[in-house]
Amino acid sequence: MRQTVFLALQLFVAAALALALARWLDLANPYWAAMPVWVVQQAYREDLVLRAVLRIIGTLAGAALALAVVRLGLPDVLTALVLALGVGCAAALAYWIGTVMSYGAFMAGVTLFVVLLPGFSGFSAATGIDPVAAAVDRIFCTLIGVACVTAATFAFTPRRVGQAPMRAMEGRARKALLRFAYCCAMTVCAAAAVIAFPRFDILAGAMTLIVYSMILSSAPDPRPIASLLVPAVLLGVCASIAYLFLLKSAGAEERQAAVLLTAGFLLAGAFLRAWPRTASYGLDANMCFLIVSEVGAWRHGTAEVTLAGIAVVCAAAAVSVSGRLLPAERR
Repeated sequence: MRQTVFLALQLFVAAALALALARWLDLANPYWAAMPVWVVQQAYREDLVLRAVLRIIGTLAGAALALAVVRLGLPDVLTALVLALGVGCAAALAYWIGTVMSYGAFMAGVTLFVVLLPGFSGFSAATGIDPVAAAVDRIFCTLIGVACVTAATFAFTPRRVGQAPMRAMEGRARKALLRFAYCCAMTVCAAAAVIAFPRFDILAGAMTLIVYSMILSSAPDPRPIASLLVPAVLLGVCASIAYLFLLKSAGAEERQAAVLLTAGFLLAGAFLRAWPRTASYGLDANMCFLIVSEVGAWRHGTAEVTLAGIAVVCAAAAVSVSGRLLPAERR
């Protein structure tokens, strides 16, 4: 229990510091800075450092590729096809690598759709989002989050004893190809939805559809993740709605109330992530909480966030059902 509390406090300090720094720098999406805290933290020091480095490299690569696509000035339909191919390749490559080294390829795909999906002409015109600014914002938030979680946890993370487990090699090419096709199809559906309905709730659902299809595709066996996906996402969405309701009740103009409420939810999320019995739920719940409630930005009201939450849960359910059809490796 003492170790769980200590880890939770480390994660809380890292997430709070990352969010505070992003707000202080006036970044457009400060909640992005807190997101690396929940995924970069690892049980072993070697994996922590490698995951931190790979997140930075993957983010830079994905941002560069996204900006190159933006520079071409393609029509939305062609951009959607390029996006689908990029996400599919990233997911297939991450599965093919199969070790902690796969995280760089995964993050390249994630950054690609995070920058390009809101950049479609209709959504960009409705919201004023600039893809170039979004890419730069993503890079700064990644650097902040990685630095904070590494600084807060590195000294207390033990070294690995022995070697990391090996993975199965048989039939890997065929399974990677199937994962490529699956992620391409899900990305095309997500992009088509954003192009047709350029709204916040649709964008939230579309991003959920892509990121979780990538997560399940990257896993050797997607079934354990699929079984936990909907409850974890639902928990994060409910926390988002409760958070914004309490924030509005406390008075969003009261800075002290907003800081204390945000700190309380971050601390609860840190304990959820650190406690062994809830750690598998805590990762997705925390990520959904940050994304749906847009902590630190608060651009949308409770009604819009509720619609976005419904879209996110529906997208997670669609991935949970369809992702189980992906072939698993035999161990």
